[in-house]
Amino acid sequence: MAQAKYQEIAERLRDQITSGLLAPDDRLPSEPDLERKFDASRNTVRLALALLTNQGLVVTRQGLGTFVLGSTKPFTALLSRVKGQPSGHHASMALPVVGPDPSKPETVRFVVETAPATASVAEKLAVEPGEQVIVRRTSQHIDGVPWLLINSYFTTDLAGGTALAQAGLIPQGSIKLLAELGHEQAGFVDEIGARMPDTRELSFFRLSTGMPVIVVNRTSYSRERPIRLTRYIYRGDRVRLAHVEGSIPARYRHD
Repeated sequence: MAQAKYQEIAERLRDQITSGLLAPDDRLPSEPDLERKFDASRNTVRLALALLTNQGLVVTRQGLGTFVLGSTKPFTALLSRVKGQPSGHHASMALPVVGPDPSKPETVRFVVETAPATASVAEKLAVEPGEQVIVRRTSQHIDGVPWLLINSYFTTDLAGGTALAQAGLIPQGSIKLLAELGHEQAGFVDEIGARMPDTRELSFFRLSTGMPVIVVNRTSYSRERPIRLTRYIYRGDRVRLAHVEGSIPARYRHD
């Protein structure tokens, strides 16, 4: 089946980008120039540019034009199976960075709020939709690059009146704190998926249209009930999720 005209234009521009003929931060020809070059209508050219945008190859800057995006070096997050009682690390340490340069400085910001549970949160925590839950929101940058959002959800009967309901880092970590409160973690379940970003995620990750986010839902359980839901949200082109079995080399450990 023959390609549509806009797909042909997008493919030719993509070839120029991947070959280096159009380098990162280069400005693409203007829409009128592309119309003349490819003997195409304005709508066809815009469809081609939209396709390249959705593929994460270009970005349109209002009033300036369309530019080639530079390639990204993804961070790597380690998805580990924890046997027995986990350490007292904060939620952000559950999926540690083990990427190209873990020595780069990391900036972490915390916000804590009480909010009604959405249907998906309620299902994981075994509460009714709309029931108030405590949400600990964390945003993380590495060397100035936004790379991770974390939303941790707790029921008010477990977390209300504790350090989990207060802003700031919990020195012993939320899992150890829950254990001290009589809710020791016995295990967890990870569910991994991708979706389009919401408004907050678009702004935080500085995304252009069409770039998905990767979401890891980790539901932690005591022997009696779910005790925490943590959502790790990553920009889709900046992370690789890795799972390691058996002996882990020292550079992958986060002791």
